[in-house]
Amino acid sequence: MTGGVHLLDPRVATAFYGRFESLREAQQAAIEPILAGRNVILSSGTGSGKTEAVTAPLMSRLWWEAAKTDALVLLYIAPTKALVNDLEKRLYQPLYSLGLRVGVRHGDRDDLASGQRVHVLVTTPESLDVMLFRKDAALSSVRAVVIDEVHLLYNTQRGLQLSILLRRLRDRLDEPFQWAALSATIGDLSDVHGFLAGSDEAPVFLSHPSHRTIDAQIRHVAAETSFLELVRKLTVGRPTKLLVFANSRKECERLAGILQHDPSLRHAVFAHYSSLSPEVRLDTEKKFAASDTAVCLATSTLELGIDIGDIDAVLLWGVPGGVESFLQRIGRGNRRAHKTNAVCLIPDTSESVGWDALRFASLVDAASKGELPRRRPYELYGAVAQQMLSVIASDGGRFTRVADLYQLVRHKPHLDRPTVESILAQLAANGYLQAHGFKNQYGAEEPLHELVDFQMIYGNFGAGSQTVDLYHGAKRLGDVPATNLLRIHRGSEVRFAGKCWRVQKASREKILLQPARPGHAIDFTYASGGVGTDTFVANRVWQLLHADQFPEDLFALSLRRTVGEARAKLRSACSINQIPYVRSAGGIRYFTFAGYLVNKAVGLISRKASFKASDASLLVPSPIDWARIPSDPAAYECVFPSLFEASSEQSLYQAQLPPDLQLREYLEDWLKDQAVADALRRLVGSSPVAVDPACIAFFSGAG
Repeated sequence: MTGGVHLLDPRVATAFYGRFESLREAQQAAIEPILAGRNVILSSGTGSGKTEAVTAPLMSRLWWEAAKTDALVLLYIAPTKALVNDLEKRLYQPLYSLGLRVGVRHGDRDDLASGQRVHVLVTTPESLDVMLFRKDAALSSVRAVVIDEVHLLYNTQRGLQLSILLRRLRDRLDEPFQWAALSATIGDLSDVHGFLAGSDEAPVFLSHPSHRTIDAQIRHVAAETSFLELVRKLTVGRPTKLLVFANSRKECERLAGILQHDPSLRHAVFAHYSSLSPEVRLDTEKKFAASDTAVCLATSTLELGIDIGDIDAVLLWGVPGGVESFLQRIGRGNRRAHKTNAVCLIPDTSESVGWDALRFASLVDAASKGELPRRRPYELYGAVAQQMLSVIASDGGRFTRVADLYQLVRHKPHLDRPTVESILAQLAANGYLQAHGFKNQYGAEEPLHELVDFQMIYGNFGAGSQTVDLYHGAKRLGDVPATNLLRIHRGSEVRFAGKCWRVQKASREKILLQPARPGHAIDFTYASGGVGTDTFVANRVWQLLHADQFPEDLFALSLRRTVGEARAKLRSACSINQIPYVRSAGGIRYFTFAGYLVNKAVGLISRKASFKASDASLLVPSPIDWARIPSDPAAYECVFPSLFEASSEQSLYQAQLPPDLQLREYLEDWLKDQAVADALRRLVGSSPVAVDPACIAFFSGAG
């Protein structure tokens, strides 16, 4: 083998890389800094061996200590239970060959509880919270931490939670631990460091993007039968594995129902999403991986590096929410080749085929050029409330000094002492804490103990809706929102996990199901805000429409001519530095292509009554003087309260914050997204031009 592998302990090198002739670039680059004890943030393409890149040198440093003390030395943190399970399988063999054991700790499995000592523990942020809450002695020997798929935690409440958890872990140890963070889709590595580690010493940044040709085609599926015909065409004549991503569980079930009408595909169709029980998801992954020809319909649960075998092509049913999600999805296909096959499908339910076509094209264009959105580290607060409560509850609810609580967040510059005190005071006002009579301390009230009893103290997920479990006999299949109890009754036929079922019994405790033949089954409903368009993608749509090199080959023949003719009409009517608009009885509709948030802010700052904002347009009752619109996002401060929108995505702990901090959190999307500032500058520097509605309608996406 070539590269820095000679620096590794020979037995570790053989265990992790013995069957490879050479190391990948990212794997070579990580060895020296990690062996030197440096912290590392590594960005490398999907399927480039990032796990081995950091685990091999870390174990080269630690495996003798692990073997000697028989203690836990490495904590490997992943954002989902499914990925945790997959990482255990991936690490088992190399660690076993070194005489070491890998274990799992998450909500469905706890290897530490078995009494068996493990040397490497793969877990989630929430389970780390549980272990710290219970003061698990196994953590006292941790020497290193790996954080996988860090882009899913960046600028999120769970990411802030993990940042504070790592500080709590560090305070428990005799010496600082070494850490590494991994991702395939990070825009700026220093931003990730700022969000996770705050003011701590900068790590070594290793960026090794892998360049893959994206062989994509954009098609409009005008009817359900067209989707079935496409899958038949792709799977006929040879063994074929297809992974179909949809943006909702409901669409997964609908597509599964369509495919099951074909007897030749019926037994080759699988569904994979978060509502399924762990047993059903694992069974799906195993069966799909073992099949010669199979179609797996999935939501974002399979965006991550879960091993389901080689995929011949990835089909995207509907436009993903952003470039990162697009890259994760298409990265699942043809991992051993330098080309990714992706079929971008505009669903039969699309409200604007042209808008969806251009969004897909802009995603392919950005991904091909390696361009990602730039969002500076967010200043978040919700997880601070959760962590303050977790720390107090973990000590039996006894009074805890504010100074000690503040020390947990001192590495985050925006979390100063007055901010922490305001959060604690609000938690007391909301009934979760009580302030000490004369000392600057807080202790638990009864509602905090209830959070612990209901096991709601450990997570920062959106509050969402209550769920009810689905069972087939004694086997738990998964869960669905409890509101479905209002739609079904004994004898109802429903779709779940890609199969048809008949309801035997429905109650608040559980819904009992039995298999049924495919027929007129109904889909469960799920709480979802849908997939919108971020400002980065909306901006790129406008740029792409006016680009000299337009990627017309991306579009299927049936769509290419329509897109080309519509684009030619638009370009003849306006330039890239103009804002097309049309007048109607309802007012003036400006086609900004700037995203919903920007359009809403412009409507507010221009004081237009009863305006309507969408991703592509802004409908107002009277003209806007675009030259007077502020180009600096911070200049919109006077409309910030009206810009705020609470949603079901807000966690329980975000809802407990003082109102001013809830507003500040929401505005981070507005203030820290570079695409917002870019869109505002473009609009301020553009002049409005009236156009014929026919020249903009195809691409407008207007609602």
